[in-house]
Order: sequence, then C-alpha cells, then structure tokens
Amino acid sequence: MANTTYTINHSKNRTFVQVPITGDPNAIDSAVAQLLQQEGYALTQYNETGLNETVWKKGTGMATAMKFIKLLYQPNMLVISGWTCAGVGSVTVNEMPLKGIVGAVPKKSCMNTIKMVAQVAQSVQ
Repeated sequence: MANTTYTINHSKNRTFVQVPITGDPNAIDSAVAQLLQQEGYALTQYNETGLNETVWKKGTGMATAMKFIKLLYQPNMLVISGWTCAGVGSVTVNEMPLKGIVGAVPKKSCMNTIKMVAQVAQSVQ
C-alpha cells in the first residue's frame, strides 16, 4: 500500500485533510464510498451552513455526536472535511473540528475513518 502523506488543518468548525492522489478520481471515489459504507456512514444532504452539501454522515446524535465527512476532488488532490455535531436526527447544532477534548471519542473515531479514507485514496492507482 502507498505511503500515506497528507496535511491536516483545523478551522473553527471543521478539520480539513489534504490528500495527494494519483489515481482515477472515479475509482478512488468508488473505493472510498465502499469503505465509508462499511464504517456505517451514509450519503445525506447537509444544509446547516446554508449550503446544500452532499456529505457522509454517521449517527443520530442520540448516544454520541453525529460524525460528518465531506469529499472534494481537485486535480491531484482529495480534500476531506470532517466534523462532529451535537443534535438529534437531522437537526444539528455547533459544528466542531476533530480536535480538542469536548466530544473526544466521536472526534477520534471520525479522524480514524478519515485516515483510512486517505490510505485508500492513495492506494488506488
């Protein structure tokens, strides 16, 4: 498998992971979608920011914070956004980046999934 190298940045609300890719984006997207489904994520529409974003979501907010992953393909780069939110069902409150102690368990879980996504994205040639 390829060496996984990526850059991680945190904004006020989200964590961004920039992953250099060399493979076909369609093949990468297919492999990543399969991984995310295996991890319990499902595609959904997310409107919290006022934008209509297609994101991967896991959880309902009942037992633990909802986890979100968004994929953005650019030339030779996959930008993965990750965040958690409190809330219930489709109602979300306060996007939180994947750092800090508040909600550490779901944040770590989401970050581990993002690392797996980066590894898969870089392994597809």
